[in-house]
Amino acid sequence: MTTELDNANILLSRNSSIRKEENLSSKRLSKDEREKQIQNAAKKVILEKGFFNTTMDDVIVCSGMSVGGVYHYYKSIYEIFYDIMSQGLDYGEERNFLKTGEKHNLETFVDFMLDKIFDDNEYKELFTILLDGIARDQELLKIYKRLNTKYIDILHRAFRDGDISNDVLEDQFLIFFTHSLLIGYASFEPLGGKETFKKNKDIVKIYANFLIDIKEYRKAEDILMKYIVNNEDNLDEYALLKKLYTKENNKQKLENLKKILRNKI
Repeated sequence: MTTELDNANILLSRNSSIRKEENLSSKRLSKDEREKQIQNAAKKVILEKGFFNTTMDDVIVCSGMSVGGVYHYYKSIYEIFYDIMSQGLDYGEERNFLKTGEKHNLETFVDFMLDKIFDDNEYKELFTILLDGIARDQELLKIYKRLNTKYIDILHRAFRDGDISNDVLEDQFLIFFTHSLLIGYASFEPLGGKETFKKNKDIVKIYANFLIDIKEYRKAEDILMKYIVNNEDNLDEYALLKKLYTKENNKQKLENLKKILRNKI
């Protein structure tokens, strides 16, 4: 006949076996899985408390790992945060145009810019936290610059067979423009900013297209100007630029153009 003491011993034995299995399973986690465990814990804490209020102790507690276990993979919150944000870029790459294998153009580039602004996900919230901190923290500024370099590399891979120039892909103003709208989208949420942004998404798209057109136009203008300066047979190019500047009513550029032509005669 089984006694209560026997039942208790059986339960303790079962629990001990479960713990051993969990420990064995835990030990089998790869480096990537361990880092992901730490990153997920850090994401949770940072989204709840903000970056500057988050400590390594917070991450350790949330991760359920030992102090030595966490510090074996990461020495600081900054290291964890960079890996999280780098994963965010990979997430954007996977869910957007890079996975389609299609040839991409201006429209897909603008759509990608808009997705960064209007797509609601935890990575965008974390990126907003990063943008908010770069003016007051040099380490966050370094992270931002490293992420920008990776972002431009992603664009180059996406558009290597496309019809957008590298000058546009690497243009700092377009990057800052996108990030400024992203901050505004998040900052004005208490005032209904997100809904207002979404209602006016078409206007944002028109403006983004306009900015890119201007960038491409200025590049063409520079090419024509260099040709006029460096080549004798340049009357067609001169006439084209003169027409453009006249249409813009840009008297200063018209005068400079005339000086160049006079110097070459």
